[in-house]
Amino acid sequence: MAEKTRISRRDLKGPDEFISTFGRTVAWCKENRSKFAAGAIGVVAVVALALGIQAYLQWKENKSSLALWPTLDRAQQLLQVPYAADPSQLAAIEQFLQGHVGTYPNTRATVYSLYYLGNIAFHRGNYDLSITQFRAGIATGKEAGIMRYLLREGIASSLEAKGDFPAAAAAYRDAATVSEANLKAQSRMGEARVLGLAGKKTEAAALYRLILQETPETPLRSLVEIQLAQTE
Repeated sequence: MAEKTRISRRDLKGPDEFISTFGRTVAWCKENRSKFAAGAIGVVAVVALALGIQAYLQWKENKSSLALWPTLDRAQQLLQVPYAADPSQLAAIEQFLQGHVGTYPNTRATVYSLYYLGNIAFHRGNYDLSITQFRAGIATGKEAGIMRYLLREGIASSLEAKGDFPAAAAAYRDAATVSEANLKAQSRMGEARVLGLAGKKTEAAALYRLILQETPETPLRSLVEIQLAQTE
């Protein structure tokens, strides 16, 4: 025998309330067509604007990347042996990278331009300019992946080359916070090295021990042990 389903007055009232509310909404829209139309147009306009901006920014990113990559390959080749590079070729690449930064500011590809501009300045011995370029790359807010580390490591290396060891130690420490295990060991070695140069051998030795503790299988182990022995 089928079980009877009991329906309360409240259950019956629910659909009526929905239909009544929907009917009032439709009636209001009919009575206020102009307001409703203006609101709908406003919503559509906002969505269209957001999508348009997103599409434009992506187009700009793509255009920036296409403009940069051919020259970036050449820059990488020259900077592998910068002292043997043809000065005129290096100057031409530097000029192109500067133009790229000016044309496509705050794009992901611009971060690479600023990084290589920083490297060119470093190899020319203009450490203040190299620091400025590396910091500009970070300031874009577009650095990602390995570039987060390389820009900070570039700042640290430039400060070390300047002889500003306390600032270099802080910069190497900053680079270590955005790197993975092996790269972190490299940054810690940089920090320990400049601490030793600043006469802080106890702090340097502590860092070398920390490297061996954190990454016992690091390829740099032999070098770390040698540096540690020299500080004790």
